[in-house]
Amino acid sequence: MHCTRILTLAAAFCLAVGVPLAGSAATLTGQVDKVIDGDSLVFAPAGGGKPIEVRLHGIDAPEGCQAGGEASREYLTSFVMGKPATLQTKGKDGYGRTLGVLTVDELVVNQRMVAEGHAWSLRSKWNQGPYVPQEKVAQAFKRGLHAERGAVFPWDFRRSHGPCGAGDGAASAPKAAAAVPAASRLAVPAATVVAHGGFRCDGRTHCAQMRSCAEAEYFLAHCPGVKMDGNRDGVPCEQQWCVPRR
Repeated sequence: MHCTRILTLAAAFCLAVGVPLAGSAATLTGQVDKVIDGDSLVFAPAGGGKPIEVRLHGIDAPEGCQAGGEASREYLTSFVMGKPATLQTKGKDGYGRTLGVLTVDELVVNQRMVAEGHAWSLRSKWNQGPYVPQEKVAQAFKRGLHAERGAVFPWDFRRSHGPCGAGDGAASAPKAAAAVPAASRLAVPAATVVAHGGFRCDGRTHCAQMRSCAEAEYFLAHCPGVKMDGNRDGVPCEQQWCVPRR
């Protein structure tokens, strides 16, 4: 009896926070056919496979009827909709959705949603989730949800208000959008920024995560928590990207 109760409580916890319950990992290619909200979407595998409802692993975006919810959905849509994508699955959540990490234009979408301030790193009882560095960057630069004080965690919102009911998303969307400045709601995805020669702090801190010396120099000069200049000579990533000073 005691064991049964423990298992029931554990399953309820997994259901609430999106912890994988079962299912084997796989890597799929395809594209996003529909964005449901800031952390869930429908992925269409290449070759005409059955569409998959995906919950982005490790993040929690605002509810559709919550302040910032519509802005989060809009940003995710502009980032991924109709583009070639790779999905790494991580089992199922308690609602039967596939948990996964999505990559578009060589960028990890889960990570980018947090770095741009449109989702939180998903907490559990034991840790603060996989994207805490990106969340701290978004807070430091006041991006998206962090542009103003008082942003409410989605799990606190659900506990206080319950799930969004029918029509809540549509009724609350204008308020949700207004709660996040227009510049943050319509921010161009980082892939476009990089393509035009600019760089953006996004939580990366190590040389192995860089793509060029120019990018490493930008991160060293502008981004918090960077660990790319061990000898403190002002030249980052001397073994990987940049030429040491003579």
